[in-house]
Amino acid sequence: MDIRARAGLVAAAFTVAALATACSSGDDAKSAAPGPTGAATTAAPASSQAAPSTDDPSVPVVGGPVGTSSSSIGLIVVDSTGRTVYAYDKDTTDPVASTCTGECAATWQPVPATTDVSGIDAGLVGSLPRADGSQQLTIAHHPVYVYSGDKAAGEVKGQLVKGLWHALSPNGKEITKKA
Repeated sequence: MDIRARAGLVAAAFTVAALATACSSGDDAKSAAPGPTGAATTAAPASSQAAPSTDDPSVPVVGGPVGTSSSSIGLIVVDSTGRTVYAYDKDTTDPVASTCTGECAATWQPVPATTDVSGIDAGLVGSLPRADGSQQLTIAHHPVYVYSGDKAAGEVKGQLVKGLWHALSPNGKEITKKA
């Protein structure tokens, strides 16, 4: 087989994979805890109303791996670059909804959804669609973010900012200890 034929086959395979991913969303209304076979999702539309929760077993791995790390405040959840993952007290967990948009989301960047987790119970992992069409990671129904003030892996400068931001432990609980 010549190089052009191989390139054509590779391109066709990528196209099929992309189409399968794009066409794999579901809308079964459920409020179950997120898990590896279905991630609880709730829209956070531009208005202050949240859409109903849904389970979508086809949530793709979008972000990099999420894991855990030791820090000055204990064992915490970190994103793929080792940056601390935070929950925001103004978000809701029932229904799952993010209220951090605009300037807030520029400072506190939503963590992209992923099912690639280590050190965290996969049953606690889910996602929610954001108004921009992206999928945000949730842990124990908490939409999660990284803080722009944390410049290096392991920093916890966002801990307790305005009393509203908390690093998360691997069991999905907000850490209340000061940094």
